[in-house]
Amino acid sequence: MITHKRTKSGLQPGAGEKGINPSKEKPAKQEKSEVIEEFLAIMDGVEGRVYVADMQTYKILRVNKYTEKHYGKNLVGKKCYKVFQEGQDRPCSFCTNDRLIVEGRPGPPVVWDFQDTKTRLWYQCIDKAILWPDGHFVRMEIAIDISERKKAEIAPCRSGNFLETIFDSINDPFNIIDRDFRIIRANDSYARMRGKTVEQLIGKHCYEVLQDRNDVCEECSVKETFESAKPYTKEKLVSFRGGSHVWIEIFTHPVFDENGNVVSVIEYTRDVTKRKRAEAERDILVEKLQYLSRTDDLTGLLNRRALIEKLEDEIRRAQRYKTDLAILICDIDYFKEINDTNGHDIGDRILQIISNLFKESLRSIDIVGRYGGDEFLVILPETSMKGAKEIAERIRSTVEDFKLQREGKEPIKTTVSLGVAEFNSDKENINDLIKRADNALYMAKGKGRNRVYIIGN
Repeated sequence: MITHKRTKSGLQPGAGEKGINPSKEKPAKQEKSEVIEEFLAIMDGVEGRVYVADMQTYKILRVNKYTEKHYGKNLVGKKCYKVFQEGQDRPCSFCTNDRLIVEGRPGPPVVWDFQDTKTRLWYQCIDKAILWPDGHFVRMEIAIDISERKKAEIAPCRSGNFLETIFDSINDPFNIIDRDFRIIRANDSYARMRGKTVEQLIGKHCYEVLQDRNDVCEECSVKETFESAKPYTKEKLVSFRGGSHVWIEIFTHPVFDENGNVVSVIEYTRDVTKRKRAEAERDILVEKLQYLSRTDDLTGLLNRRALIEKLEDEIRRAQRYKTDLAILICDIDYFKEINDTNGHDIGDRILQIISNLFKESLRSIDIVGRYGGDEFLVILPETSMKGAKEIAERIRSTVEDFKLQREGKEPIKTTVSLGVAEFNSDKENINDLIKRADNALYMAKGKGRNRVYIIGN
């Protein structure tokens, strides 16, 4: 009875079978090598470039006869990008190596077209990662010559009638500039926008006829496209003779010759003045709304909501950097009596004047706002209790010295009471800090007003 054992290559006769010598089985590496050699021999009949290259070193491992015919003998061992590209000293920017391996395994073929910079022929490339006999992945590329097909595709676009039809159909300002920065084509829309006739533009240097310059303009879009060989877009405010100003959006696109050189640039221009005005008006409106949402109408100081946001920011900063922070809560003494006796117009005037006195008494880093009614909140970053007390006394004294003069009437004098608290970052939050300062204000008013009171932390 003949026995069998299962191997990686399938069922094989057992060692006891007559006529079988296990020592003569071919190694797997040799078998793979023979398969690849067979495949490459078939590829010799392909009318196109076929080669295999190492994906890490870019060295060529095998080529077919077509490749040797067009690129020379003894290509094995040379860098693929040096062999197949003119003047290339580094891997091509369009190399497909990074797309051929997916999750550690060969991915689907990558198919793409390109024009060879050495032969000037167009190829459709099929790139695929395959496993080489030594166990690592390599790139195999089969590039089929499609030059005739490409010529058929490109030819209509280069015909005069075709270009004329496209040119005449464009209503927006449009022109073409050559490498000497001469305008070689322009439509009526472009000429009208520039205050010229088409005849006045054709053949003239763009910087001379449009800008009265002797050289190319700074940050020129056309120059950018000539140098980069890439499309370019920008917005620009253009001033015309007569004093008019127009916002335009400029699109530039390169035009290549058969050798891949940029020979001219298409410039497409669009008037976006209305859009820019609308955007500016919107920005002003948004800025105004933001200002109104954070500002007290009467005093011009921050409102309660904005003050709380600022205090939260300063508390986080004090906690992060271990710096001092103090606040003052201030109340105008007998403000209700001032309103009742003199009217709300005088009361409002007192609030505005005291707001200005606050600004004059504070440092540039301090923050003040109307906390509500006749109350003000002052945030004192990087300020100890001692410094906060000095600032509070300065405010109290400044207000006390002020008199609101009135024609034919006695001047109005007023005072303020202030509560002071220093932030304790180890055991306080924003509510605790405000409550302590509020309690200090209550004590200041209870002890006779026109004074500063401190509650320690």
